[in-house]
Amino acid sequence: MAFGFFSETMILYRLILLLCLAAAGAPVLAVEGNQCPLVHVVPERLPDLNTPREGHAVFCAGGELMVAGGHTNGFVPTATAEYLSGGEWHQLAMTYIHDHGTALVLRSGCVLLAGGSKEEMGVGQTYGVEMYDPASHSFTGFGCLDQKRTLASAMELDSGQVVITGNWYAGDGIEMFDGRKFFTPVKPVTVERVVPFLFRTSQGDVLILSDRDTRDHLSDTIVVDRLHGEPFTVPLLQQWKPLTYNAPTTADAGFIGDEAQGHYAYLMAVRNFERTREKPELKGQPAGQVAVVLVEDTVFTLLPTVCPIPMMSPLGAGPIIYDRGYIMADRHAKQAYLCGVGKDKRLYVVSIGYTERPAPLTLYCTDPLPDCGFYVPALTPQGNLAIIGGSSKTDYDSDNFTPTASAWLIPLGRQDDVTSAASLWPASLLWWLLAVVAVLLVSASIVVYRRRRKDVLPVRQPERVESHEEQSEPETSSNNRSEELLERISQLMDERHLFRNTDLKAADLAAELGTNSRYVSDCIRECRGMTFTQFLNEYRVGYVQRLLRQHPDMKVFEAYTSAGFTSERSFFRIFKDVTGMTTSEWLSRSGQTGE
Repeated sequence: MAFGFFSETMILYRLILLLCLAAAGAPVLAVEGNQCPLVHVVPERLPDLNTPREGHAVFCAGGELMVAGGHTNGFVPTATAEYLSGGEWHQLAMTYIHDHGTALVLRSGCVLLAGGSKEEMGVGQTYGVEMYDPASHSFTGFGCLDQKRTLASAMELDSGQVVITGNWYAGDGIEMFDGRKFFTPVKPVTVERVVPFLFRTSQGDVLILSDRDTRDHLSDTIVVDRLHGEPFTVPLLQQWKPLTYNAPTTADAGFIGDEAQGHYAYLMAVRNFERTREKPELKGQPAGQVAVVLVEDTVFTLLPTVCPIPMMSPLGAGPIIYDRGYIMADRHAKQAYLCGVGKDKRLYVVSIGYTERPAPLTLYCTDPLPDCGFYVPALTPQGNLAIIGGSSKTDYDSDNFTPTASAWLIPLGRQDDVTSAASLWPASLLWWLLAVVAVLLVSASIVVYRRRRKDVLPVRQPERVESHEEQSEPETSSNNRSEELLERISQLMDERHLFRNTDLKAADLAAELGTNSRYVSDCIRECRGMTFTQFLNEYRVGYVQRLLRQHPDMKVFEAYTSAGFTSERSFFRIFKDVTGMTTSEWLSRSGQTGE
């Protein structure tokens, strides 16, 4: 179900969630209005690295946290790597320098490392490619890129081949690693990019996009290149710009699909802002609202959430800056994470329950971490976040000349790996508390279900012989029940705007009302003379019209994505079916622009 249980139990569920978080050692600090819960977490300080570093890759290989390459004090590249084992970091020599190079953990368990800056202070690019074997903790140089690259992205395909694209202050293009030894050019790109996003599709294609070119200039129009197909533009990305950060990242980090089922889906952080070249955060203001885009094949839609992603610290510490804006998905826990930092040096993590619509959010925060570099995090196999090395000043800007050696683990994953205030709770008390919560939850759901079922479902009467006059009474009663049910359906749509959920089904409404989907569909057909889908589309079109009337400057694509439509083509077709006019005709008659 997309919306959980019944509306009467939503408050109970929230209380239970917060109680469970508290029981797990994560004290809840605040919950106000439509804000997401704020939960305090206690990070674990890991041993410091042997070499302070920035511009390095962070990943897990062979079950161990690993850092590779980057540069150290003075912006000097280091050809070293380190892995965490036995409570300490072990330093290794690499074959080549990979400062802002590419690192990709392959399905084989080995790690492909390629390219990077050639000289000190991030100057130039390199060809060098090597492979790291976590079983032997060894590096082997074996080849070179087709063209020199820095700040590129790489993606392994189902075939075992690897797509590589992106560059820094040099030409760009798409090349392919055959999985064994050779790198060959594939095709040029429409727009040259730095650390682009790479999204696989169910057709074996790869989408390539970024909001910045190779010289870090912001793009006015986001063009999506394809490995096999023709480039295209996405209207949604004209306003909601992708968030990128100039550091090595894991291209598949935001993957939430299911390869076995042929479902390829990603989450991408975006920002709605106009003052692209200003820094409002330096003046204590957020630089536009951050949101999440769901990418399924070539379809881009805003992910509906129960509340906006927090842009200001609930603790009064000014704006939260999500400039390391890559989303990391824990598919085991069905949660995705977006990290931000406050001017008070607190780390903020937005947790996104991406399987629900609208998706619930939880904001985790730490105490101030003055020694933390707030580098791009890595997701551990246990579902926690590791932030290792990097550098950051209190004005949010990075300092490449004085990186840190600090390493932190943020406990968000499975509780067997969490070391926090949970240890202060006696085990027996914790289990008793969870048992009581479970009993309350089940009891409340049963009570509400029975009451709703009694109100909505037809009452079966004892059989008796009736005259022809008596037989007309049940029909009138049935009509009354249908009208009552339709009134309750309409109330849900009007007050809670359930139609904005792109995946809304009759079963979801039925769950909210304590009935079944057949009664909902039959009721709409009987009272309105239309299918559930037609009924839903009427609400969505009406909402689009209302938005465009109330906000004359709003663009049409903003309105229809907000209303729950998933594509431009379906919206235009449905709009004409419902209104008898094209959007252009309606806008002209209404005196709107909607351009």
